[in-house]
Amino acid sequence: MVSRSRCASCLLALAACAWLPACDEADASCAALADEGLLVTAYIDHNGKQARTEIEVRRVDDDAGLSLALCKRSSLSVDGTAATRVRRPSGSYVYKVDGVDLAKDGGAVTHELRLVDDDYEATYSVSVEAPAFEITAPKAGAKLPRTQAFDVAWTPARTDATILARIDDAIDGIACLAEPIVLELPDEGAAQVAQGQLKTGLTRPEPCSATLRLSRVATGALEPKNGASRLHADSRASVATWRELKFTSDP
Repeated sequence: MVSRSRCASCLLALAACAWLPACDEADASCAALADEGLLVTAYIDHNGKQARTEIEVRRVDDDAGLSLALCKRSSLSVDGTAATRVRRPSGSYVYKVDGVDLAKDGGAVTHELRLVDDDYEATYSVSVEAPAFEITAPKAGAKLPRTQAFDVAWTPARTDATILARIDDAIDGIACLAEPIVLELPDEGAAQVAQGQLKTGLTRPEPCSATLRLSRVATGALEPKNGASRLHADSRASVATWRELKFTSDP
């Protein structure tokens, strides 16, 4: 005959199992990387010194649309560096990795993403064209009147490609410029900001500390390198190689 204390212990063990991701029951609150059909999206930025990666993991049939935390037995790494989990205010999770900028020498950029879940392991790679470049005009710290057009230049240029340009306030707080300017330009090495295109958001004309950022962005699929692929077919990486400088936008 089983004692009451022993039965109580069994019930407690069963109750504890219901809350642990390692139990046999599937845990909908976390993602196990061995599961079929997870949508993995990686965002990789290169700034000439560092490559910063953010990874989101979702279930495509999840109506909430939030990126999930990984179950305890699952882990992610990028180019050999383990990813760190960060919880966003929205309740979603992102996995971050800081590494070496592999785009600084130009040409194709390749990254490897490794997924581990208990005995399951798979490596995916992405290779895209997002070559490095340098901004040659304007010069950092230049004073550029809003009443005059000014040139933007970078090198090397590319044919049959585009580059994104963004100009906005350099610091947070009260907006000095009225609206950020975002332009998709031919990647030809030169462009021009027209007279009056930058507008102040203040009631009186003042100099504005501003930032110019140019970005080469490319997207590629996550291709299985070894191991069986279980990811959703739309899993991919968006890679951006960018450079920026600060200048003063004068009235």
